[in-house]
Amino acid sequence: MKLTRKCFLKSSALITGGLFLPGFRFLSAFQEQAFKFTPIRNNIGIFTERGGTIGWYATSDSLVVIDSQYPETAKNLVEGLKQKTPRKIDLLFNTHHHGDHTAGNIVLKDYANKIVAHENCKVLQEKNYGGNPEKPQVYPTATFTNTWGEDVGNEKIVARYFGPAHTGGDSIIHFENANIAHVGDLVFNKTFPFIDPNGGGSIKQWVFTLEEIIKHYDSDTTFIFGHSISDDLLVGAKKDVAAMKDYLNALIEFVSKEIKNGKAKEEIASVSAVPGFEDLKERWQGARKMNLERAYNELAIQ
Repeated sequence: MKLTRKCFLKSSALITGGLFLPGFRFLSAFQEQAFKFTPIRNNIGIFTERGGTIGWYATSDSLVVIDSQYPETAKNLVEGLKQKTPRKIDLLFNTHHHGDHTAGNIVLKDYANKIVAHENCKVLQEKNYGGNPEKPQVYPTATFTNTWGEDVGNEKIVARYFGPAHTGGDSIIHFENANIAHVGDLVFNKTFPFIDPNGGGSIKQWVFTLEEIIKHYDSDTTFIFGHSISDDLLVGAKKDVAAMKDYLNALIEFVSKEIKNGKAKEEIASVSAVPGFEDLKERWQGARKMNLERAYNELAIQ
């Protein structure tokens, strides 16, 4: 399923609640921490500080970065990368349009030869964040529809779009030789996700997209997640992608059943847990309630 540009412009006037607007500090546990570079393998690793997980591939003849967090954290990223390689960034990818993944573009543009994202990501970033002179935006300079690939150094890097999910423009960036895939916010590992219908997202489509991802990548693929309940769970395996799919399926099943039983939205949203996922933790206050409310909104109109 591919959403049209017209549908995006109509549906994405605001990110509800402003959780991912550039500079919005919605959760101190997510946001306030010392920056850290963590290697995975084959000169690929992650950078964590405030916002979505940044992926990097750094060698003497290549530099690739995935996502950019915020301007102040992007500066720390640049300083750390200078210790790894003297190169400018060959490719900067944005996995989707949310501000905690794109606001740092304003800093990284001076170091990046090209900024790449799915075409819907650019549309949504322009619509949601454009026009505010106090928070200038830098948009992708190259976009793709289904797949995009390039060889950089010893890596073959392929970006793929599987369909609407967390937003309408999520892409996965795969380092094929190392078999490491950055999935952005398609997976919130072991924690309640942010669901963004105003940004083209859909819970039901998210399940379908994760099913396609599980089929596409092999059992040896290492995945980088946009968010998790703790930093040591930002890197995982296919079973973690499957667990995310299972949670969304359970959310749909529970809310659908409650709607059929005549329950009101407020009653459904007040439950203490989604059945089968009683141990799932909130990374920000109200996350579980928001998931239930968004599920109700999506399912009640069908």
